[in-house]
Amino acid sequence: MKPYRRDSPPLHFKLEINSYSSLLTTLAKKYESKVFEAGGHTWRLAVYPSQMINGEKYISLYLAKARTKNNGIINSVVSALRGQAEVYATFRLSVFDHNQKNYFTVEDNAGALSRFESGTEVGFAKFLPLHTFQRHSEGFISNDCCTFGAEVFVSTNKRTLHRESLSLETPAIRNRTFRRDLGQFSTQFDMEYAFPQLIIVGGRKWQLRVYPKGYGKEKNKSLSLYLRSADDLDTLPSVYAEFKVRVIDRSLKTHNTERRGNHWFLSTDCISGWPDFMPLRTLKGFLKGDILSVEVEMLAVSTSL
Repeated sequence: MKPYRRDSPPLHFKLEINSYSSLLTTLAKKYESKVFEAGGHTWRLAVYPSQMINGEKYISLYLAKARTKNNGIINSVVSALRGQAEVYATFRLSVFDHNQKNYFTVEDNAGALSRFESGTEVGFAKFLPLHTFQRHSEGFISNDCCTFGAEVFVSTNKRTLHRESLSLETPAIRNRTFRRDLGQFSTQFDMEYAFPQLIIVGGRKWQLRVYPKGYGKEKNKSLSLYLRSADDLDTLPSVYAEFKVRVIDRSLKTHNTERRGNHWFLSTDCISGWPDFMPLRTLKGFLKGDILSVEVEMLAVSTSL
């Protein structure tokens, strides 16, 4: 790990986080950026806002080679032609210093080649001590904003700067409550049901998943309900959501059963919910005409531009 200062901005990618404190208050373990291209391959930044290592907290920063697809924007023409399952590259990761107007930059192994496979992360677990990163006099955070950068050098001199801006100050959401009715509920009791109608909020896609007979340890005991990100999170950035899920009392219409959740949806963790949303014995009183009615209310969704 070789840190130094430089005046020039990163050549290939900038990640602007407009509310760093929100990553901590929402208990985000990890944030994955959108995919960017460098050297004929696709990459993404992974930020761990608060990693406990040997009793001390650090901000960790990694570069990951994006998972390859057979089609879509993540497909790399160069990789397809060469059939490469792995890539060797040098890289630099940086964070902007608002006080000195330069970039604190870290380069591993004095510029030696690192080996990347699809989906693997290479970088710096101890990029900066968290107390140093958060100290106002250091200048890494200004008005709760910080900017990370990446440069990747494979076997080409092509340089294109990509940019991403993450904001957790979500604007007002219109039409944020969505109702889904599952008819002939008793005939679908033995299957998992994913509603085909997508919920689109803040430009992101969501899907309600229902396990009528329960999931995992709650099988044959509870109704299990989950909210799933229906986006391709192998290419799109991580997204944070606050939401409510409620089962409508269709019989008496006097009370509903509701739960509130929040979650950072990642490529490796794209679903959140409750295996024990409500006991099956209680659920029977909520059904009418053999129809299960569920509402999803999206309270907040982060935006990445």
